Amino acid sequence: MLRDHVGEVQYGGTGIFKCTNPGQIALTFDDGPWQYTEDIIEQFGKYDFKATFFITGNNLYLGRQIDDERTEYPALLRKMHRRGHQLASHTWTHQHLDIINHTERVKEILYNEMALRNVLGLVPTYMRLPYGGPRRPDVMEDLNDLGYHIIQWNVDTKDYLHNSEDKMRASIAIFDEAIGRDGEGSYIVLCHDIREWTAKLLVPAMLEIIADRGYEAVTVGECLNDPSEFWYRDPENEG
Repeated sequence: MLRDHVGEVQYGGTGIFKCTNPGQIALTFDDGPWQYTEDIIEQFGKYDFKATFFITGNNLYLGRQIDDERTEYPALLRKMHRRGHQLASHTWTHQHLDIINHTERVKEILYNEMALRNVLGLVPTYMRLPYGGPRRPDVMEDLNDLGYHIIQWNVDTKDYLHNSEDKMRASIAIFDEAIGRDGEGSYIVLCHDIREWTAKLLVPAMLEIIADRGYEAVTVGECLNDPSEFWYRDPENEG
C-alpha cells in the first residue's frame, strides 16, 4: 500500500492541536466504538454536525474486536462512515507506544489498519496516540514513515475521570469555559465514546453550546482544510 504524504496537513511531527478554521470545533472520541456510540451519532444527526472517532480495534478492556461480524460493531462503523463522520486510528490494543519496541509499535498500527480494511475497505491517515503525546522522536518518526497525521487536542473534557451524572457536570463546565462565546475560536476537543455519561450528558450539552454560540461541529479533516479523499488510503493501491 502506498503511504505517500499528500495534501497540506502536517504528517508526523509533534502533532496538531487545534483547527485551522475559526468558528469550527472538532469533537473527537477515543477508544470506541462501544454501546454508547450509536446514540452519540444520532445526537449529532439532529444538528447535522460531524465528529471524528479514534478507533481502538481490539479494546481489551471492552472485550471486543471491530471486525468481528458476529457483533454489531462492523455495521456500526459502516453506518458512521456513511453519515460522514471521520474514522481514524487509536491503535490496535491501546498500548503506550513509548514503552513497546519498534516491532510492536508497527504491529499496533498495522493490525488496526487490517481490521479497518476488513470493515470499510479503507485505511485511515489520521491517528491519535494512546495516552496523548508527543512521544519519543523515534516513535514519532515511525508514525511519520507510516504516513499518519497525529492529532492532539486543545480542550480536554476529562470525561474519562467521571462515571456519574453529577461528576460529569465538571466536564460540561470545562467545555463551557474553554469555548469562546464569540463563535470565532477553533478547537479540537478530547472525549471518549465508551463513557455512559459522556453520551447521556456531555454530548448533548456540548452540541447545544456549539449551536448556541454559532460554531459548527466538523470532522478533524474538515477543520484542517484537508480534502476528504486524503483522510483514508486504498489498501489495494500499490502504486
